[in-house]
Amino acid sequence: MTDTMMNMELRFADHLLPNQLMEGDIIKVDEEFFTIKSLVQNDEGFNIVALDDFDEPIDIFLWDDEKVEFYVFVE
Repeated sequence: MTDTMMNMELRFADHLLPNQLMEGDIIKVDEEFFTIKSLVQNDEGFNIVALDDFDEPIDIFLWDDEKVEFYVFVE
């Protein structure tokens, strides 16, 4: 990990709907942080493939109106 990332802090930014998310965003689901790898919208909601702390892919489903916590790195 670079020195820049080590000096940065992860902070809560907002609650977002799935249609407001994009690849690379950091979200918190069930008290765990994930980085979004891909999002696919279907008839009922969004299928998200996200990476956990160990870069292992995790499948997450979110309903259209379900909000998630969105986080950003700040210095």
